[in-house]
Amino acid sequence: MSVTTTVFQQGKRMRFLWLAVPLLLTPVLLSQSAWPPETLPRQGMELIGSAFIIICVAGRCWASLYIGGRKNRELITNGPYNYTRNPLYFFSSLGLAGIGLIFGSVAIAAFYFLFGYLVFAYVSGRESIALDGLFGDAYREYCHEVPAFLPRFGRSVGDVAHQLPRTFNPVALKRTAIDSSCFLLAIPGSELIESLQSAKLLKPILHLF
Repeated sequence: MSVTTTVFQQGKRMRFLWLAVPLLLTPVLLSQSAWPPETLPRQGMELIGSAFIIICVAGRCWASLYIGGRKNRELITNGPYNYTRNPLYFFSSLGLAGIGLIFGSVAIAAFYFLFGYLVFAYVSGRESIALDGLFGDAYREYCHEVPAFLPRFGRSVGDVAHQLPRTFNPVALKRTAIDSSCFLLAIPGSELIESLQSAKLLKPILHLF
């Protein structure tokens, strides 16, 4: 089995993420925000959380314009890949943090972001092995210039970094948009859970800030 086949196992990765859903749901089902819905801090967190989720969806679609159909075939270094080597993972973690804020908890937002960071750091570390084998010195130079996760916006960029690719994969973009839209479900989901808690149908055991 080739290194590429071993490292890039999209199906296994997606199955793992779906298995992690119960773990991620547990905090919001067993807890309640320490800030009442009508307070300014709670409303501010919900607004910021919604913004994070929108940025997540837009950012993932932006990255898909460049990587869709090119993964493992070309070394993509422009667009969002000019600022971070893993924009899809960064934006996904930002969306997870946004979900925590939607539920009115900084603690849950931090837990979700850390969870995303650790999972994606492991995945990207394995992917890096294959990319090094595929692209050699060019990839190592890219790693030296661009951070793996948190974007470095202060980098000096050329015009090419802002140009859209000449062609993009519409199927990949559509799939990414559909997958990313799952983050938006947190907005009505938070309202549903809040209603169940108000009706005493769901009893939280923790109050988290």
